[in-house]
Amino acid sequence: MKKRMILGGTALLALLTAMAVAEMRPGEDPAPDGLVAGEMATGGVATGAPVTAAEDNPFAGLDEMFNEPGPEPGPDPGLTAEEVQAEDDYLRITPPAGETGDVPEALTENVPYETCDKVPEAKTQEFFRGTPDAYANRMFYDFARYERVLTTKDCTCAGKVAPFDTVQEIRDQITAEQGEDWNRLIIGGDYETAGNKLRDQVEAMCGGRF
Repeated sequence: MKKRMILGGTALLALLTAMAVAEMRPGEDPAPDGLVAGEMATGGVATGAPVTAAEDNPFAGLDEMFNEPGPEPGPDPGLTAEEVQAEDDYLRITPPAGETGDVPEALTENVPYETCDKVPEAKTQEFFRGTPDAYANRMFYDFARYERVLTTKDCTCAGKVAPFDTVQEIRDQITAEQGEDWNRLIIGGDYETAGNKLRDQVEAMCGGRF
């Protein structure tokens, strides 16, 4: 009888202790939906449970990387350097649709100007100086070369290498109209703009770069 009373007292004491602890620790909020007791015990992730939240996915960065669109395709590696250059030249000298204009038909094959023998005046240091006079002369000569090819329809060196006398003829005409102090930079720039337009026509006619 004494043993049962002692055991009963021990059980009662354990129960009272548990109730006291429960009163000292207020009831915790219920576990969120989708979490089980094991998850609560391990900080919110149960052992073996699938990871569903994006922020808890250690592979989220890789997923985004593989889901992003890839880079634009580069040039065809099967093309040779010469074929790539030819394609670039074609795209550059081919005017947009509706802007072709009346392009005359060339009478010869195209020969790049860089392969031609230049006139002596176009090979001097004076011709390539950085002065306003030298700049104007270069723009006048470029204009004369492009105009000559369009006039003769000759895309060979004979058509592209213009006599340098045309530069002096242009200078004399400008001087007669505006006097000796004409603005070399402004008028040279005007001839450069006009020459670039003529060059586009020449390259369209000749079917290749000037």
